[in-house]
Amino acid sequence: MEICMAENETPAPVSRRGFISSALAGAAVSVFPGQLPGEAATDGHSKVADNDKEEQGPAASLTSKDGALIGNVHALLPGAMAFIKDHNAGVVLDIGSDTTGRPGTTSPDFSYGTWNFQVESANLSVEWGRVGAESAVFRIRTDRNVTMQMTIPANPWRPFFHEFIKAENGIDANAITFDGNYIPWSLRVDPASLHAVHLGSDASIELQITPEHPARFVAGYSSLPAIEAVDLTLDRASAHYARHRAQAHGAWGDFAGAITDNLNNNRLYSSLTQRVGNVIGRSGWLVKDPDFLPYFTWDSSFNGLLASIEDPSTAMETIRTVLRYQLPDGMISQVTEWPTGTGSFVNTACSNPPVTALCAWKLYQRWGDRQFLKDVYPRLLRWHDWWPQFSDGNRNGLLEWGSKVDFRLARLATGWDDTPHFDGAEFRNGQMTADAVDLNSLWSLDAETLSKIATALNRPEDAHRLQAEHLEMNRRINASLWNEELGLYCTRLWSENGKPGDFLTRITPMNFYPLICGAPDAGRAQRVLQTLTDPRKFWGPWLMPTLPYDDPEYATQEYWKGHVWGPVNYLVWQGLRRYGTQSQQAEFARRSVSLFMRNWTTLGTCNENYRSTDGSGDDHPHYTWGALLCQIGIEAIFDIDANGLPFGLQNNALTEDLELRNVPAGGRLYTISLSGGITKIRAQSNSA
Repeated sequence: MEICMAENETPAPVSRRGFISSALAGAAVSVFPGQLPGEAATDGHSKVADNDKEEQGPAASLTSKDGALIGNVHALLPGAMAFIKDHNAGVVLDIGSDTTGRPGTTSPDFSYGTWNFQVESANLSVEWGRVGAESAVFRIRTDRNVTMQMTIPANPWRPFFHEFIKAENGIDANAITFDGNYIPWSLRVDPASLHAVHLGSDASIELQITPEHPARFVAGYSSLPAIEAVDLTLDRASAHYARHRAQAHGAWGDFAGAITDNLNNNRLYSSLTQRVGNVIGRSGWLVKDPDFLPYFTWDSSFNGLLASIEDPSTAMETIRTVLRYQLPDGMISQVTEWPTGTGSFVNTACSNPPVTALCAWKLYQRWGDRQFLKDVYPRLLRWHDWWPQFSDGNRNGLLEWGSKVDFRLARLATGWDDTPHFDGAEFRNGQMTADAVDLNSLWSLDAETLSKIATALNRPEDAHRLQAEHLEMNRRINASLWNEELGLYCTRLWSENGKPGDFLTRITPMNFYPLICGAPDAGRAQRVLQTLTDPRKFWGPWLMPTLPYDDPEYATQEYWKGHVWGPVNYLVWQGLRRYGTQSQQAEFARRSVSLFMRNWTTLGTCNENYRSTDGSGDDHPHYTWGALLCQIGIEAIFDIDANGLPFGLQNNALTEDLELRNVPAGGRLYTISLSGGITKIRAQSNSA
């Protein structure tokens, strides 16, 4: 197949980094998933609750159908391989990790992986591959003679304990379960590399490796493969994944492979939930306990979108986890499965930007899994309906950010933790006293997206209602939030005593969000784009800053005060797709990918954010949503129609030669190439 187409007091800042110490006392409660009031039920059961019970994602499928879960899924040990059997036994072999945290490459089905790390002055490369249901083979190469140590911790997760026994050429372990069983696990090393075995509360194995003689070893629960089979097994597995992984070639580098490397290496397991999901990162302030893994709502929703380029199973499980702890009133909490400092693991003080439906829809476009849409739609719809009921404090039909605590938490709900955009608003009865331009635009987009989902699920009444809500919200945005003097849509203070509220004019990319939902007519859109593309404001080499270059706080370059953030670029991109010229779209995509790739190729970082002064990565160096900059590049090349077929986006301003391989649309994989503004699309065969 080939297709050719051409409040007034400035509140003290609080961020996700300082979330545990923020004012949450009394606001958070533990909420466990289950049937929620008002959900449609069949045979006495909620469809969503049924899904929570029956569909456990990749952890369940790997252990119940394919044997043990084997992979680098321990949050605190990125250079370790876990062997988890029936959620009763979990042995972890900690080999070693790159001190910078740079991820390696892991296949979506956990059949193959590789990463690099250093020991003293030696550079080592690890490869591993799954063999059968419960075993794996390993090879470690080095560029100079080195002695290194691997460790097997005695208690890697809460319920998993082992005893160790020396064995010929390795170690045996008995994983002790709480129902009194002993599950044997073994490690065997090529005698040429085995130097010593040490037993204690933990066990360790010393290896001596030379450039001429890589270390080879095998491990698992069942009968182990022969050491002699390691090389052939790994060579074949490496070649197979190299052919079948999602990847990009051409002028922008492998920006598609950068997405998969970051997302596939942040698939983490909790023994409490017995699930694997795409977590935003492994270390620093993000994760202190391997069983409590943070699922921030909008961060994790974007994870589901990003992961879906190659791993739809974990991507769908991640979206389900975001929705799993929905409150009885319909709210989706800002973060779940993470200790809040108040004795809970769910922050019920506030919500987060409603982008989950958008991400779920795009995931569906890629893989065509209608059952996934059926599973998530009821909770997405209830969250959508929650906003006008609980976030319209002045009852004028426009929404405001709020929280159960204070202004700081209401601003945290925006996702822009310390933004000055809302300076001048007060906090009253749980709401900011300002109709938020960003929230209303996102809610309108949410209605439009949910209408598409309802149509796909053959729910015409829902689809009609949601489309009407989308159009009505756009009308309200135009009627109340358009600032004719600035030529921008602005957040606006509540009316008082019959006097219209003042516009808040600390301009940020939030002011561009009405482009996302299609609110402006052509004339207003053009005026918004004049500011967006003004090189004195936002349109610099490292775009898009979260404050304009002439803002008094721009020079601080601190967090949401001037930094470039992947999710902001990605959302603004949705507006450019509706209204931008070919040149604007091409340049925005080009600069977004370039910003990411200059840090990825030189430092191996996927940053939480980037300095808009020099393009360097900042804050957390390995935070998955940085890869949204690469997702923009993919969406600049092709889209997917209502039938799940990819089509090229004719853009003569994209003059580079670019090729995407093994990218999904409608449940099939395609190669999509762009040259001279002409897109060619070829469906790939299913042969290995």
